[in-house]
This record gives sequence, C-alpha cells and structure tokens, in this order.
Amino acid sequence: MAGSVFVETPPRDAEIAVVGGGVAGMSTALFLARAGRDVVVLERGVPWGDASGANAGTLSLQVKRTEVLDLCKLSLDVWKRFGAEMDIDVGFGQPGGLRVATTEAEVAHLREYSEEQRQGGLEFEWMEGNQLRDMAPWLSTSVRAATFCREDAYSSPLLSGGALPAAVGKAGGRIVGHAEVTDLKREDGGYRIETKRGALRVKTLVITAGPWSGQLARMLDVALPIYVDVNMLSVTEPAPKILDRVITHIGGILSLKQLANGTILIGGGWQGRGRFAGMEKFADHVRLGQNLTTAVSVVPDLAKLRLVRTWAGYEAVAPDALPAFGRLPNNDGAYIAAAARGGFTFGPAQGLLISEMILDKPPSTPIGRFDPARLLTGAHA
Repeated sequence: MAGSVFVETPPRDAEIAVVGGGVAGMSTALFLARAGRDVVVLERGVPWGDASGANAGTLSLQVKRTEVLDLCKLSLDVWKRFGAEMDIDVGFGQPGGLRVATTEAEVAHLREYSEEQRQGGLEFEWMEGNQLRDMAPWLSTSVRAATFCREDAYSSPLLSGGALPAAVGKAGGRIVGHAEVTDLKREDGGYRIETKRGALRVKTLVITAGPWSGQLARMLDVALPIYVDVNMLSVTEPAPKILDRVITHIGGILSLKQLANGTILIGGGWQGRGRFAGMEKFADHVRLGQNLTTAVSVVPDLAKLRLVRTWAGYEAVAPDALPAFGRLPNNDGAYIAAAARGGFTFGPAQGLLISEMILDKPPSTPIGRFDPARLLTGAHA
C-alpha cells in the first residue's frame, strides 16, 4: 500500500476514515499511518484546497490566548519535527516574532496582554527605542514598542499542501479527493460513509472537515454550534530579504512573514465577503486596502512590492473561540477536530492528540478543556 497516495474510489472497508484533507486531517492520518493503522482520508474537494491552503502560515504564540498556549507549544514542536525527524519539508522557520504596537493605547494594551501571557508561561522580551530599531531597522518609526518571542515561527501552506499528503502516502495511507460525504450512519459497531466516490465501512471515524464539520456531526445527531469566517490572504512578488522576523499586531489586524522564496505573506484576519451556506467567498477590496495600508505603515519597504494574488478562505470557529477536539459526544469510535481559531497552527497537535486517543496512548498535553461536549452544555456562553 505504501506510496498509493491518491486513489479514485474509497475501499469498501477500512479501519479508520479521516474526513477532511486539511492540516488537521493530514496530520491525524500521518500519525495513525506511521503507527501501522489502515487509514483513508476523504476530502470533499481537492486535498488542502480550502482553509489550510488559504492561510498565512503564521505560527505565533504571542497571538494566542493563555488557555491554548500549551497546545500551541506542542503544535510548534510537531511542525518542527515534521522536518527534523520525518524529513517532511513544510517550509518551517522559527526566526522569532515581533508583536507591534503603534499608538499609546496599543502600547498599554500590549503591556496588559503580554503580562497575562507571561503569567501563562510565555517567555518574551519587551522592546522599544534603540533596542527595537537595532533588531528590526526595517520597522516604521510609527512602531512604538513590541514584544519579541523567540518561539514564534511560520510554515509554508504551499509546501505543506504537497508534503504532508505525500508523507501520508509514504506511511501507507490513502487519500480520496472529490469524495464529499453525502450520508453518515452508525452501523455494526462502526460507521457507514456514503460519498460521491462510493461507500465504505470503517471502525473508527475522525471528522476534520473545518467548516463542514458541523454538518457531518449533525448526521450523527450531534448539533455543535460552529460558525464560519471568511478570511483574506495576500502574497507579494519575490523580493530580496526584507523581514527576518514574523510580525503580528496587538490589534489582531496584521501578520507578515517572508518565506524562503522571497515572497511575503500578508494576513491578519481581515474578513472577506461571502456566505458559507451559498459556498461563496470573495475578497473585500475595502478591507483589503485597510490590511495593506496597515502592513505598509508597519514595514514601509512593502510599498515597493507588487501584489501577486489575494484570495479568501473559510475558517470554522466555536462560540468561545477555543478548539473543539476529542471524542464526538454519544458516538463510540468517532472523533472530531474542528473550530480552532488559528487552526493551521493547531492542526499538527490536534492530529497527534487524536491519534493518541485512538491508539490508547497518554495525551502529550491535557485536552479536557477542548472537549467538544462543552459546546452542547452551554458552558461556552
């Protein structure tokens, strides 16, 4: 089976089906396949073609809430291990990151927020004045202060989208594209999955379908409140080295990093237009202009570059903005990993932790607070 990555139709029977071919799904399948399990990935469209492909690739601890710092640290470790231990080129870099503030109010907010993170175990340096200019002379003089975290990193969504599926196949997994799930039922101690490419029976089911995860869970009588954002991302032409750090903004309105090929990814959670129910997603040109204006105001040299492409992608979010992953309530042998704001960052850790649950191993980090059952109890309200 090794090397048989993409197949036209699903097998009639398999041990484990992972529904969703983004970073969480591919990571789950990778760890299970490397453990010798029979796993097939079912993707409704092109693997890596939705949220994971429409992502800025920022892996920043500084932008995460204290509740998820341990999970984020684990995920950064897994991102690093992909290349260092598994020879999977995901374009990982860890130059450290600066989280910037440009006004007095933002500086005060940065001090308050970073102190909360310090108490949560995050290590960083406060920087301003000459110290900040010496580290990052390419920053605008409008940047008054920043925190520098040595652990902040990035990976390349483009490289990851080819490398992780290939690694799944090398480990013995199979991937079926354009296999949208049309029906899902509990059957004979497992699950029967109807797809547009054919049906299969499995003992274990893992739902990692991003914004479609809620629809799949409802097929198994689990109504999880999952909302969908439409985020925008832009990429510039290749350029000589400008940025040697990951850049984020205390206002949550900017992310910047320069990849090895010289292109600069510009994000920041700016919302595009569209309706998930109607499968529509477009760039919003007013908000795009605001995003680009913010980027240039922080790094003026960006104004010299041409924008190559802007696109939009869906992101699933829980009401409390925390990840929801673990056992699917009231369904033995079923698991879900969904609704993580910043899911590209968390995907590898979610894949590892879900695989540990299936393999009956102790979790690499506590996950109780992320139990999807909390969304059924009103605990998020």
